Amino acid sequence: MAEPISAAATAVAQWVASVVFTNAGTMSVTAAATMANVAYIAAYAITYVGLTAAVSMGLGALARSQMPDPESQKITRKQTRPMRYVAVGGPSRMSGAYMLREQVGNRMAIVLGICEGRLARIPKIYFQDDEVTVGPDGYVVAGPYGRYSHCIVLETRLGRPVEEPYTFITTEFGPTLWPTSARGDGIASLAAYCWHGSKENFAKLYPNGEIIPSIVGAPVCFDWRDPTQDRANEATWKECWNPVVWMVHLEWFRLGRSWTRCIEPVLADLTAEADYCDEPVPLKAGGTEPRYRCAGNYPVNMEPASIRASLLSTMDGWLSVNGKGHLVLKAGRYDAPSFTLTGEHIEGYSWRAFQTDEDAINELIVTYVSADHAYSEVEAGTWRDESDITDMGVLRSEPLQLLWVPSASQAMRLAKRKMVRVNALRRGQVRARFHGLNGMGQRYIRVQNPELASMADVVVEVTNVEIDFAAAQVIFDVILADPDIDAWDPAEEEGEQPPVIERPDPEPSDQEPARKPIARSVPYPTSATEDTITIVTFTATMPNGDVVVIPAGTVPGLTALTNYGVFWKEGAGFEVEVYPATSHMTAGSWIFIGWQATSDAGGAFPSNPTPPGGWGGSGESNVQQ
Repeated sequence: MAEPISAAATAVAQWVASVVFTNAGTMSVTAAATMANVAYIAAYAITYVGLTAAVSMGLGALARSQMPDPESQKITRKQTRPMRYVAVGGPSRMSGAYMLREQVGNRMAIVLGICEGRLARIPKIYFQDDEVTVGPDGYVVAGPYGRYSHCIVLETRLGRPVEEPYTFITTEFGPTLWPTSARGDGIASLAAYCWHGSKENFAKLYPNGEIIPSIVGAPVCFDWRDPTQDRANEATWKECWNPVVWMVHLEWFRLGRSWTRCIEPVLADLTAEADYCDEPVPLKAGGTEPRYRCAGNYPVNMEPASIRASLLSTMDGWLSVNGKGHLVLKAGRYDAPSFTLTGEHIEGYSWRAFQTDEDAINELIVTYVSADHAYSEVEAGTWRDESDITDMGVLRSEPLQLLWVPSASQAMRLAKRKMVRVNALRRGQVRARFHGLNGMGQRYIRVQNPELASMADVVVEVTNVEIDFAAAQVIFDVILADPDIDAWDPAEEEGEQPPVIERPDPEPSDQEPARKPIARSVPYPTSATEDTITIVTFTATMPNGDVVVIPAGTVPGLTALTNYGVFWKEGAGFEVEVYPATSHMTAGSWIFIGWQATSDAGGAFPSNPTPPGGWGGSGESNVQQ
C-alpha cells in the first residue's frame, strides 16, 4: 500500500503543478504529466520527509563552535544532570561524568559514565596524561618510580544492553552507596577504587594528585555491507571507521531518517560510496591507508547540522536528497555529470571570475587528532596556493581543524580539496525551470549556456540547491569543477609526519620524604666499626607493596661514637647523616635503612638515642630500627 501524503505536501504539489500546466501549451500532454509528477514527488520530499533540497558539504563550513575540544574530552565532568555523549567511527579519547565520587579516609571510589551505546573495545586507559595498564588481577600496573603501584583497582564496561555491576565498589563502600542494581545498562563506563597507606607515600603513588581517568573507545554501528550483521540485532554490530557507513547509521539510528523509505532504495549507491572510502591510498613512508576514515564523539545536544558537517568533513562529503526523498551521499571524488542544464532550461544566472576578499584563502593550517600524540590535536602541515600568494602579494591564512580525522595524510588530502574549491576559477548561480528538479541529488552537473562563452559548456559542482515556488525555479549555487581534484602525489604533497616526542619517565621529586620499609629480609642489615658502616644486601618491602633489592655497600670515613641515619637511593647509592638526619628524612626520596652508631677503637658503642617519632623503636644496642 502506498504511504499517505500529508495535506501540506499535496497543497505544495498542486501549487507546483499549476505552474507546470500553465505552460503546458508548449509541451506534450505526456511531458506535462511527467513534470507534474516530478513536482509532486519534489513536494513529497520537501514536506513529508521534512527536508529542503539544501546541500550539506563537509569542507564548506565546519561547525567548529559546537565541536568538542579534544583536550576537554580528557577531563572528568561534574554535572547535576550529566550530558550524554555518543562516539563515532574509530577509537577516540573520552572521559566522562561522575556517577559516583566518594572518599572515606584514605580510600576513594569513582564511577564514570563515558558514552551512550556499546563500545567494541577499550584499547587504552589514561590517568591525566599517563597511559596505564590493568593487570590480570584488576590492579593498575605500577608506573615509573612506583606510581599507582598496587593501590588502584580498575574495571571498565563496554555498555552492553544489560551490564555487570561493579561489585568491588559495593563491597568496599556498601550497597546503600552503590547497590548492585546500579549497572549502567547501555552506557560505557569506568570504575576505580583507590587508596594510599600514609601521607608520606601519597606523592609517590599519585604524583599528579587525584586521578582523572579517560579511555580510548571504539564504538559499533550497523554496516549493511557485512552479511554477518543484522540491523535488528545490535549484538551483531561491529567497529567501523568508514564515514559513509557512519553517516547512514547516524541518519537512521540517531537522527530518525526512515530506513525503508529514504535509505534502502539507494543502498547500491551508498555501498559504492562506502567502498570508495575503503580504497587504499599510498603513503609517503610506504604502505597504504584507507582513503577516508573518521573517529570522534559528540554531546547529544549538538545540532544535527553540526554532526553532519563534522562527519562530512572527514571525507569531503556531499549530502542531499533527490526528488523522491532518498538520501544522497557522496564521498569526496569527481564524478562525470549525468544531468545537463541547457539554454532552454536556464532562466537566469550569475558567473564571476573572482573571490571576494573576505572569502579569499591561500594558506590552510591543517590540524587533526593524532593517536600517536595521546589523541591530541596536532598540526599535519600547511597547504599553500603559491601562485595566488605570488599574484596577490598577501598571505591569507585560515585554520582547517579536522577533529574527526585520525590521519595526517588524510588531513592534507582534504586540505588540498578545500583549497581547490575555495580558489575555483569561477563561481555563481544558475536559475532553471522545473526541469532542474531532475538535478536534485547530483553533486556535479553540466551547464550549457549559449549566452556566455565561459559558460557555454562547463562542469560545475553544486554547493546548494533551493526551490523558488513563487518564481517556479530551481536555484543552483555552483562553482567550476576541477576534474583533477582527486590527483595525489604523496611524495610531494603529503608533507612530513608530525614527530612523536617520547615522553621521559618522570623523576621523583626531591621534596619527597624518606620512606621506611615495613619488612626486611635481613632484620639488622647494618654493622659498624669506629669509622665505617657496612650494609649487607637484603630485600625491603615498602608500604605500597613494592619490593626493592638493597645492594651491599660501605660508608667509610666516619667519626667514632656517633649515631648516624643510613639511607639509600637508586642511582645515588648509600649516604649517612648524623642523628636526627633531618635533611635526608624530609627530602630527597631516600629509603631509610636504619640508625647505626660507630664504635670506639675498642669496639664499644654509645647508648641508643631516642629515635624520631614515626620511625620505630630499637633493635640491638648499636642499631635502631
